[in-house]
Amino acid sequence: MNELWHFLKNLTETDAHGISAETRLETGSLWFDGHFPGSPILPGIAQIAIVSDVLKEHAKRNSRDIAISGISRVRFRQFVRPGDTLQVTVTPDKHDPSVYKFRVLCNGQIACNGLMATAPRTRS
Repeated sequence: MNELWHFLKNLTETDAHGISAETRLETGSLWFDGHFPGSPILPGIAQIAIVSDVLKEHAKRNSRDIAISGISRVRFRQFVRPGDTLQVTVTPDKHDPSVYKFRVLCNGQIACNGLMATAPRTRS
């Protein structure tokens, strides 16, 4: 988890073997620098990074080490602004448990959603 720009809170497993967590984006986060002056928004790649952090932290708590092997079907639906609190939910796909459906909610509305694939991290 990259604690330099956000902190995951309330990381828990859900009834459907999924994971939920929340994070608050501080106004001074470097992600907002230059994106965009006068009307800062969180870049999409940062939202994807938060989902990745949720999956990696959950795996770490279960003594596993994973890597993100792909993302697909990502849709960005609303802006995320400094100070917003995000709720992240990820649920394993019923046909392939290495693929997770994710949703990032901001103020109760979907900010982004999509699929994220994982794989065990191999050490050389």
